[in-house]
Amino acid sequence: MARAKVVEFDYYQFLNLLRRATDAGARIDKSNERWAKYVKDNGINEVAATAIAKQKFESAVPVIIAEGKDTDGLYFYSKNDEGCLRLTPLD
Repeated sequence: MARAKVVEFDYYQFLNLLRRATDAGARIDKSNERWAKYVKDNGINEVAATAIAKQKFESAVPVIIAEGKDTDGLYFYSKNDEGCLRLTPLD
């Protein structure tokens, strides 16, 4: 992922994705040892994405969905704000 942007993503659609990924073992939380490898392998600028998410949500929770589908990637969500952001590549 050379260049990317953080975009809004439908919170309720995200909850379905998160549930599916969790059930399939494809959810990667920041505390998981797979996190650093995924970030490195996909060239994710985690610091910049986190800064953007924290501007939008006071308590943004990062999570990676890695199911091998087009919905894979880094997401930030906030239960309090019922909001979600997704890191997407620039075309």
